[in-house]
Amino acid sequence: MNRQPLAMNAAESSPGIRAFDAAPATFTILRPASGQQRAEQIRDVIDAFRRLRESIDRFNRLFSASASEPSLRGDSGVSLQPLLTVLARRVADTRFARHRELKRAIRDARRLDKTRDAIFSDAFSLDTEAMRQAADELERLDAVFVRLGVGHALARHQERLEDARAATEAAAPMQTGAA
Repeated sequence: MNRQPLAMNAAESSPGIRAFDAAPATFTILRPASGQQRAEQIRDVIDAFRRLRESIDRFNRLFSASASEPSLRGDSGVSLQPLLTVLARRVADTRFARHRELKRAIRDARRLDKTRDAIFSDAFSLDTEAMRQAADELERLDAVFVRLGVGHALARHQERLEDARAATEAAAPMQTGAA
């Protein structure tokens, strides 16, 4: 049996076809990721999206607790847009030290949410590199929201401690003057 590549055989057997005009000597079959690998990547993207949604929801609750408003919770499969809209409105009404960074994170989350349906399409889920990049971007954005939320909570806690300390120090001279 002749084991030479088909394209080379055609070029050699036909006098009008030169070898460099023929198809490549070897063919590489592009196969989608294995079922298990693909399932793991889809799971990674879904988990990253869920964590991002939960972080945005926690951020909203951080401001709703101070504004005594009910939290906007919903199905984890629905759009982030309602949560992002409420968060943008609540943050605009408060003093938030990293307002510009939060606005950028909200903008990036809106962009990712708009591509949510494309992320879960068949064509996209066959592209292992694109799936990995989507999961990485979702995780990066989740980390930004967590960092901003924790930073804000710590700053608020520090303010309360300083207010309590100032109140204690103001009350101390009154107590010593009365004695």
